[in-house]
Amino acid sequence: MIRMSDQEGNRDNPYLFDDYIFVKNSFNYYRDDEFFQALVRKYTPFGEFERVDSELRELSDIVSFRFKALADEANRLENRMKCTIIQHYDAYNHRIDKIKRCSETETLEREIFDLGLFDPKRNSPWSRFVKMFLLYQNSEAGVMCPIACTHGAVELLQKYEKELEPEAYKSLTSLRDGIRGYKLGSQFVTEIQGGSDVPANLVEAVFEEKEGADGISNCWRLYGQKYFCSAMQADYSIVTAKPKNVPSATRVAAFVVPAWLPGNKEREIRNSYTIDRLKQKLGTAELPTAEITYNGAVAYPVGPLEKGLADIVGIVLSLSRLHVAFGMAAGLLKVVREAILYSQFRTAFGVPVSSFPLMINQINDINHNAMRTAAGVFKVYSEYIHFGEELISGIRELRKIDDLTERKRRFRLRELIMLQKIVVAEDAPAIIRKAISFFGGHGIMEDFIDFPRLHRDSLIMELWEGPRNVLLAQIHRDFQRVAEWYSANEFVKDLLEGVDQKTIEMLTTDFSRIITYDTLLRNDNETLEICRDWDKLSNDLFHIYQDQALIELNYKEKPLKFSKLLRKFNKKPEEKDILVIH
Repeated sequence: MIRMSDQEGNRDNPYLFDDYIFVKNSFNYYRDDEFFQALVRKYTPFGEFERVDSELRELSDIVSFRFKALADEANRLENRMKCTIIQHYDAYNHRIDKIKRCSETETLEREIFDLGLFDPKRNSPWSRFVKMFLLYQNSEAGVMCPIACTHGAVELLQKYEKELEPEAYKSLTSLRDGIRGYKLGSQFVTEIQGGSDVPANLVEAVFEEKEGADGISNCWRLYGQKYFCSAMQADYSIVTAKPKNVPSATRVAAFVVPAWLPGNKEREIRNSYTIDRLKQKLGTAELPTAEITYNGAVAYPVGPLEKGLADIVGIVLSLSRLHVAFGMAAGLLKVVREAILYSQFRTAFGVPVSSFPLMINQINDINHNAMRTAAGVFKVYSEYIHFGEELISGIRELRKIDDLTERKRRFRLRELIMLQKIVVAEDAPAIIRKAISFFGGHGIMEDFIDFPRLHRDSLIMELWEGPRNVLLAQIHRDFQRVAEWYSANEFVKDLLEGVDQKTIEMLTTDFSRIITYDTLLRNDNETLEICRDWDKLSNDLFHIYQDQALIELNYKEKPLKFSKLLRKFNKKPEEKDILVIH
């Protein structure tokens, strides 16, 4: 029953948010999160957990406080604006195209890349993944998007490591091994005519024997425009282009392109390309995204020229899609935690708002959704690690695997990555939006919480590396190409192993009906209905996969208690110094 207040007016209102801010800022992302610990414990191989757990605790002491403070400062409006600033010429009329960013982002970038996440001498596959998951909890795109792009570049270059030209091999050792310092990677694919239609790319690659103005001869050079180039500060980029005067001239090839030729970075002389302008985006504002023009940039082929498209889509974009999913899953754990704690701190009509039935349902919903999303990404990533962190470029390469069991499992991973990307990218904005509502008017105040930033960024993730319709069409097409050796019914049964038989039977009937439909490109009522059903079923299918992953974790949940955490953190005054940026 709602009670009327019997309190008299007070012109000196004593209300403070201090206890909530203290608890929120004192929470250690790994040490204080038993659910995160349970995920790491379940999936880290026997004999490795102790070391990974120790490294994660040590890193979490930095990420939860110092890195969080740097990320928050970098995302103040006046600092975000700096990522749309570019100096095209120096004082002597030399073209330099220098991107100006805030110092906090540059500090974060240096310290996170110095972790050597992709260096096999310093990280195992699982330690690399859980560290990236931890880092993503700050939802800081200025550095974590380049981490995702670098990951894709490393994996593609590694595939052809023994065949790379010396300069291309140098890019791999710089990105992966930290030789000459750990460098940043990027991927430039999109052109003005559209991003998803990669075969329509028009940037040219020309092999030129004649020595250029940069002193280099007998090399490939790129000409043309790229339209969405994120992580523009990168040292090396994976770029798609169509090679001229070769049998596969209509096919897309992949090249690695250094931002600067040897000795030119210090002189601010770029590798024969211009940064025409920086984009002003809805989200990931601290990440420089540009339009660029290549005018003879030196480039080095990565793999056979005719396999560029398959490699880019199958390896580089697939890894980016994995990052979209586990990056948002990590951010959701933090969002949901802070929203629930606020609902327990905040009172209305004399009681905590967390005690109202409508709020209890919302708390349970966002908590379950965040947990199953995280459990799902760990399960999917475990499949990637199972295959030695090697992705198959495409269906043609998949068919070459003689072992049918392995071939099917690799195909499931390929489809899981796309399903997970579209489902998590659709779920995350809705979860964040609901969490914002827990704060009332404070939820839209950017100096009160960082949820507005996370919401803007989540909308970008829905579009990055293929919007929903494109990937749904791709999945449908993939199943028709493998129908002779992997039926839709069998796929669902394999995917949802452990789920009750009644649910599987219901899903297999609908899934098979949709997947065996001949095309999603015909504009008639029957096709429109199939597309509606497919749009819904894709969510249902993957949500059940996530729920099963959460069941398999067998986590005995201990609900967050604001009052308990407040007492706990008040007993540890010695840790408060960590909160300060020194």
